[in-house]
Amino acid sequence: NLKSVKQEEYYNLSFDLGIPQKNTNKLKDKIFGIECNFEELNAIDFKKGCYVGQENTSRIKLKEKLNKRLFAIKVLEGNINSEEIVLENKEIGKLLINNNNPFALIKFKNKDFKFENVYKCGDAKIKVKKPLWL
Repeated sequence: NLKSVKQEEYYNLSFDLGIPQKNTNKLKDKIFGIECNFEELNAIDFKKGCYVGQENTSRIKLKEKLNKRLFAIKVLEGNINSEEIVLENKEIGKLLINNNNPFALIKFKNKDFKFENVYKCGDAKIKVKKPLWL
């Protein structure tokens, strides 16, 4: 079916850009918009606005405290059966969306974090995908 093929291409492009499209309800009350890469989408107005989390979001931006960010995850092998993402027993993130296109909140300013590293998430070996815009 052509419609489902185009929809899957759309989800794959969205995944490559680091924008979750499925199961976004799992992000509710767990993540700020600025951590969801909304600033890069011009979806946050720092000059105007009244929205939930505005003060925290502004504080994160102004004090340069953005330490965690939502990134797409690529499973290299195994099964994801945990939320915790680790490198040598050090937690660097938490899986928030687990489906065909998984996403995790990653502590990207952690000295142990590098996009080229292979991490563990339960029984799976994974990589954090670097979005095209970064």
